[in-house]
Amino acid sequence: MNRYHYLMRSTAIASGLLIGAEVNAAKDLSWEKADLHEVAIMMSEPMMRVDGSYHELLDAYYLKPVYGANNTVMAPLEDILDELNGFYVTNGNQVKIELNGRIVEMSLGSQIALVNENTVEMPITPQKFDDALYLPFKFVFEQLGAKYSWNKKRERAVATLLRPKGSMFKSEKGPISLKTIYKKDDGWFVSAEAKQVAEAMLRNQNTDGGWFKVGSSASLAQVYNRDTFPMYRQKSTIDNDATYVQITTLAKVYGHTQDERYKESALRGIEYLINGQLNNGGWPQFFPETRGYHKHITFNDDAISNTLTVLRDVASQKGGYKFISDTMASAAKEAVEKGIALILDRQVVVNGKKTGWCAQYHYQTLECEKGRSYELAAISGGESVKVVKFLMSIENPSQDVINAVHDAVAFLQSQSIKDKKLVKVKDPTLEFGVDRVVIDKKGAVSWPRFIDSTTLEPLFSNRQGDRLNRFDDISYERSVKYSWLVTSPNKLINELYPKWQKNYASTMHVSL
Repeated sequence: MNRYHYLMRSTAIASGLLIGAEVNAAKDLSWEKADLHEVAIMMSEPMMRVDGSYHELLDAYYLKPVYGANNTVMAPLEDILDELNGFYVTNGNQVKIELNGRIVEMSLGSQIALVNENTVEMPITPQKFDDALYLPFKFVFEQLGAKYSWNKKRERAVATLLRPKGSMFKSEKGPISLKTIYKKDDGWFVSAEAKQVAEAMLRNQNTDGGWFKVGSSASLAQVYNRDTFPMYRQKSTIDNDATYVQITTLAKVYGHTQDERYKESALRGIEYLINGQLNNGGWPQFFPETRGYHKHITFNDDAISNTLTVLRDVASQKGGYKFISDTMASAAKEAVEKGIALILDRQVVVNGKKTGWCAQYHYQTLECEKGRSYELAAISGGESVKVVKFLMSIENPSQDVINAVHDAVAFLQSQSIKDKKLVKVKDPTLEFGVDRVVIDKKGAVSWPRFIDSTTLEPLFSNRQGDRLNRFDDISYERSVKYSWLVTSPNKLINELYPKWQKNYASTMHVSL
């Protein structure tokens, strides 16, 4: 497993800078100068929950907590400590943890821990599962000054603790986010608000040229404090519109301002995309720093479609990309051609008919792969729409491209769920104040987000990774916090495709 961010912390701790800062902060740890935080892990789920926000227990892996001897709850804790802005250093066999001025040192196979250099016996020795170091959750957090509790009914271990005010990362909300920026017309990109967003993008860019992902409602004008933002979340990616939205925004703002800084930042982002392409034509979800399922080629959340769209525009050297050199345009054109070839090759064939595209493909075998624990290997009814839109946008498409579009649209037409609608219902008695239910509604149409690649039936899941056949079987949290039914194929089928079809109707065929 990748230890990149642990090595970074190790270097900092070796210098003595971080330890000193933590000790000084601990002296001021009082209710007036601290905030209360809660960490929870669930025995059946590969997740942690920090202050109500869910994250994978170990980023990009499907690892779950386990019971050790005497039902001791054990789990990998490095990403939890990262979320708490603590320090976790390991060589795989020994680990040193620091939080609130307390230092806990443990070794694989030893039941003796050092807590602020005093020996303390642990209830169980650290152990390895799937090459990850598992530590006793209750023991570690109690030594760090937390209050521990156990929810027997939900099999949930909870640690409640204080942290100095301002020591943990907090995402900001704002008027410009991924939900709003695509609705802005060209005139907005000359505004002071646009420049503020562009300035934040300059400062948030990683040294490799890419950007980390942010939440869909997070302010794009927020400058992220690298000292508090969890390090495992700082990796460059094309997931959740990351890198795509920054390149397109910076190029537009540069077109209005001629500020060379915006152009240079966009160019570095474009180079990041071109250099990150795999030989098979795809892109990993995260690169160059990648691990676990982040290595896989990701169509989910429109990652590949967005990447190909921006590189196609770069290759054209038109519009906002007139500043692109011939050399970069040529490289972008080659990348797009390889990407299109991958799309055509990976269209899933079921019973002799071409359908849509999987949400993820293995980065080596190119077989369908799962993403997060609840994103099973399946055809995507949502992401296939963006792929089709990209293919329809190609000028002078080849016969293979035309056939792929016709086949994919026919498949989506066959997958529609008629007279059903997914709605939110307010319910203050529930954890999130709302519930999501499927109701009968005449004329409503929706599509499954995931479709079984063998049976072509709707496919659902939960954080445990179970295969579920009905929406009603999904856990409450996942049913409310994830889009299992989508409506995006509706506009494609009834508006965009008919217009495109007029030019290529004579080339329609039946798949072999």
